[in-house]
Amino acid sequence: MAAFPEVPGYELKKFLGSGAAADVFLAVDLKHSRLVAVKVMTRSRFSENVAVKRFIKEAQTISSLHHPNIVRVYEAGRSGTLYFMAMEFFPESLKQRIHSRQRLDPDEALTIANQVAAALFYAHKKGFIHRDVKPDNIMFRRDGTPVILDFGIARVLESTTQLTRSGMSMGTPRYMSPEQLNAKRVDGCSDIYSLGVVLFEMLSGTPPFKGSQTMAVIMKHVTEPIPSLPDELAAFQPLIERMMAKERAKRPGTEKEWQELVKPLFKPFKLPKAEKPEFGNISTAANREKTRLSGAGATSPTARQTSRSKVRKKARRSPRRLVLNLILVFTLTVWIFFNYERIPGMLLSIWITLRDLVASLIAKI
Repeated sequence: MAAFPEVPGYELKKFLGSGAAADVFLAVDLKHSRLVAVKVMTRSRFSENVAVKRFIKEAQTISSLHHPNIVRVYEAGRSGTLYFMAMEFFPESLKQRIHSRQRLDPDEALTIANQVAAALFYAHKKGFIHRDVKPDNIMFRRDGTPVILDFGIARVLESTTQLTRSGMSMGTPRYMSPEQLNAKRVDGCSDIYSLGVVLFEMLSGTPPFKGSQTMAVIMKHVTEPIPSLPDELAAFQPLIERMMAKERAKRPGTEKEWQELVKPLFKPFKLPKAEKPEFGNISTAANREKTRLSGAGATSPTARQTSRSKVRKKARRSPRRLVLNLILVFTLTVWIFFNYERIPGMLLSIWITLRDLVASLIAKI
């Protein structure tokens, strides 16, 4: 096994993958004691000069973009002839998630697409087009947040810098827009087309256009109509049609247009209203059950009405009783106040009478 390259300040632990011009490693940031992904430029299918410029441009591009759904770069530098970039490490990619689940829950797929779209529209406002939106380049933080990365072939809008040859298309054919495949001018709408392909794959489990050869896939993107989603996902078809329109002018070009298309789609996948009665009107069900259990002995409507009438009459009499009781207490209190001196003598007389009565009863026995 070949030794890993040495990057100052980082201990490379594991090879994660490679791209057109760089290898990616899992590494430990020795200064901050954290896991990071280190991208090391080792080779290129282009000239070394072009590869170096593209690598530096990617680091500059990502460093200038500050968005919660765009990868964070911690450091970019050079050590001798080695160029490297240290960035966030992600435990899972969208490609892995689709592969493990076959297809994603509609709400989850739409949420991922919505957050990635927000990152792309932000990048477009800053003047950058990604040009390689695909499941491999969408990763997840540990809290589930989707993040887009790999701006290696990102293009600066209106830039005159030539890092690609004239008439040369850049990207991954399975996810590229018709204008990219035809090597025509691209703009932010090209990224939206690619995101539409990704959304179709998240929902259905497979890309919209497949083929054993790259050219066959290219021709389908350019000429064939967009396939239909399964019937249960038909609500998403208009969004897919807009995102993957052959004419870029028909695609959502602003975040406002995007939100107008997406917001209504989150609602249909909530709990259907038909199931709500199962949890509702408990009191009515309880009353029915009480009536069933009471059987023949159940109280008739007339009896219930009579009972309620009696209760109301008692309630009306209660205030009068209260007044009478108050008058009685008041009278007794007044009498005691004026006769308190005679009370002991009266009690003594009562006690003597009771004593004589008891004694006579005992004598008779």
